[in-house]
Amino acid sequence: MLPAFIYARFSSLEQAKGHSLERQLEDGRAHIGRNGWEYHEDRELRDEGRSAFSGENRQPGSALYDFEQQTLAGAFKTGVVLVVENIDRLTRQGYEQAFDLLRQLTQNGVTVATTQDNQIYPAGDRIDMAKVMMVIIKAELALDESTKKSKRIKAVWKHKVDQAIAGNRQIVTPSIPAWLTIENEEIKAANKRVTVLREIYDWYCAGHGLSAIVNKLNSRKEANWTAVRKAQASGWNTTYIHRLLTNRSVLGEFRPFAHSRTHLKDELAGTVIPDYFPAVVTAEQFNRVQGLLIQRQRTGGKAQHTQKNLFSGIARCSECQGVMYYQNGQKVGTTVRRSNGKIHIHRTARSYLKCNNARRNHNCSNKTAIRYEVLVNAILDTFLSAVADDEFFKAKPAINRLREEIAEQERQKALKETQLNTVVENLVEAHSKALAHKAAQLETEVEELDAALSELRDKLKVEEGAASPEQVAEVVKNARAALESDDPEISYAARLKVHQVFQGLFSRITCFPDGETAAFVDGLAVWCFDKEGNMSGGQMI
Repeated sequence: MLPAFIYARFSSLEQAKGHSLERQLEDGRAHIGRNGWEYHEDRELRDEGRSAFSGENRQPGSALYDFEQQTLAGAFKTGVVLVVENIDRLTRQGYEQAFDLLRQLTQNGVTVATTQDNQIYPAGDRIDMAKVMMVIIKAELALDESTKKSKRIKAVWKHKVDQAIAGNRQIVTPSIPAWLTIENEEIKAANKRVTVLREIYDWYCAGHGLSAIVNKLNSRKEANWTAVRKAQASGWNTTYIHRLLTNRSVLGEFRPFAHSRTHLKDELAGTVIPDYFPAVVTAEQFNRVQGLLIQRQRTGGKAQHTQKNLFSGIARCSECQGVMYYQNGQKVGTTVRRSNGKIHIHRTARSYLKCNNARRNHNCSNKTAIRYEVLVNAILDTFLSAVADDEFFKAKPAINRLREEIAEQERQKALKETQLNTVVENLVEAHSKALAHKAAQLETEVEELDAALSELRDKLKVEEGAASPEQVAEVVKNARAALESDDPEISYAARLKVHQVFQGLFSRITCFPDGETAAFVDGLAVWCFDKEGNMSGGQMI
């Protein structure tokens, strides 16, 4: 008795709402029973939402791809049956693909059986001419039908997108962001989910990392938003939180995506329709989050769980540029018995920053220990007193630098466009290969400059969305008093806020062998301190 596999497939996930898959499986089971083959539910192969016209159903990750790989590896040399509704369930890419696939299967031990026309293509047998002609005709008809369907889909989709660009807010697609809903043919905010979404943005701005946000949501049993049951059971995860924090749909933007099989993917690339969805997060907060995501890429690790070291990720050794590690030397309240028998209780904390490379005797001789508490207090005192009247902070050098870069890129782009127009005019007058090549080269350069400009403008939005120095000072002022709170939750929240400020403010803190430190902002050493925490200089390159 030959073991039989059933292969069932449909192209669009919209078809999942119907009975196509179950119909194919039921017909396959009945066909197996009629022919006396061996059935087992584990041998039911399903490809849902995978097109045979584009060849997705034969790409890695699909059930048919896995079956083909097993076939080529010789797993079915002893004989199996593959039951399928029609050959076009396997491929709709024309008769060459259909015939090649059929031969590949039958020559490697797989008998192919179709339920709709009750045809059998036995393993090891030469396919007779009548069946070959039938395969060719059906494959070409399937390809022709799919091509026409693709063109119809393209035309409909393009029309909908054009209407949306023109301001028509008719629903283009029922696939909308998870925090929105459709009511009476109108896209609206789902209030409970929007509340959760805003919480996620607020938490991240307050200093909580992705893992901390996941723990908060899962701890309170907040239902996640995926439609897949298995994923629902596993709760929230950091990947999904990151996706929510970077999804510009929260601003109301719609970026129409066209599947590659509609041949619209390149045509719609970069298309953005503003104010299509209800905006649920302000542009200022979204840009603030993007800036924080960039800042936090350079930090992480176990220290982040308690955030004891406010300089993690930015404190560096002047000699080797290595990381300065945090060493906790003395805790407040620790009891110590003196040599004379008296008991002493530490009333101050003593921690140090030391070069990690020097500690490991690896290419660095900087053995200096920087008093951590002295440096923290020196920087906080200096920042709070300077931020109100220090022109350096008010000027926001990063913003000025980006504006200068944008102006220069715009100048370069205008120059290239002028050159391109001149070349095109000359090309119209007298066609030459050299001019055509020059025009193509200039067109490429203009596109590259345009892409660079887009990236710079996004960076500028992030910088402009950052909090002002005065707002930052207010955060630091409120958090400073809570840094050493006896309540671990309060002190942790305060450390998160101050650490976030330091990450956004300083490009690095450099520690020298003589115990001095320099705080750099945007490449400039704005403050220098001696080992006692006294100001010893500043605003030098």
